[in-house]
Amino acid sequence: MIRRNWLKTCGAVGALWATHPLSFAQKAAPVVARPANAPAPLAKLTVYIPGGAGGGWDQTGRALGAAIQSAGLAQQVVYENKGGKGGTIGLTDFVERFNRDPSALLIGGMVMLGAIAVNRPAVTLSQVSPIARLTNDFMVLVTPTGGRFPDMNALKEAMRKDLSSVAFTGGSAGGVDHMLAGMIARQLRLDAGQLKYLPTSSGREAVALLEKGDAQVAISSYSEFQAGIDSKSLTPLAVSARKSLHGIPSLNELGVNTDLGNWRAVFGPGQISEAERTQLRNIVVAATQTPAWKQSLRTEKWTDALMHGEEFTKVLMIEQAMASAVAMMLKLKA
Repeated sequence: MIRRNWLKTCGAVGALWATHPLSFAQKAAPVVARPANAPAPLAKLTVYIPGGAGGGWDQTGRALGAAIQSAGLAQQVVYENKGGKGGTIGLTDFVERFNRDPSALLIGGMVMLGAIAVNRPAVTLSQVSPIARLTNDFMVLVTPTGGRFPDMNALKEAMRKDLSSVAFTGGSAGGVDHMLAGMIARQLRLDAGQLKYLPTSSGREAVALLEKGDAQVAISSYSEFQAGIDSKSLTPLAVSARKSLHGIPSLNELGVNTDLGNWRAVFGPGQISEAERTQLRNIVVAATQTPAWKQSLRTEKWTDALMHGEEFTKVLMIEQAMASAVAMMLKLKA
């Protein structure tokens, strides 16, 4: 969710915001009886994850696949990972290989919209079928414990002094992590075009850049940094929610008047029949009602944001327009 405070950062898309508000084990959960009125099960389901192993999309895709299998909605679930450029490389591969396959699902979300806006690939989400939005998540800014920035005030001071001296890292270019770094710079009345941002395909890679000293601040979902936060090797500076979350103060509370959410969704092939599309949607919706999925929400600290059908399709169109406007106004570059 890009909430109302972001209106102050991007007034040109205020009307859109005013009319529309807006991480899993390889093993499948134990198989239980299929829910009443459940759709017919698939013999085999491919869950295509256009991101690196261990990242947010990977966690989401494997959690969803496990929930589908636990409910008896697919006899077998296989996973494919192909990361790069905010999911646009995987999106292209999915369209080329699976776009007529009624037993394949693609994980995606807000990150992919930003990457499409920045990279302008030949293949976009118009070539797949929106199935359902699943979750919403908020980003955390972290820095190595004992490093250059003990708190958010120190980071703000360094950014104001010389923005180019602070290297941020996170997900893909144009994705929500990149957007959030740009929004912070804009709120500090700095030229976001001077922002130094090193894209990666997962939180794990972002942490590696911190450890090597190539970056000083990393941005990703809480679940991707939780181990480092718990072990105190990473210090959380702020969270992108409107209020404090996980014991971490929000950017708003620390004098940076902005917030941003990262929703994740699932898409189907673009060239399947309406009946096949409906079956995939029914399978996904049924899976989100299972104990396995609800446990994933608790474990990964995701917010349930289920939306499907025509409502999700309309929201997706608005979100893409907003991502394009944000990328342009923040001068985001691939």
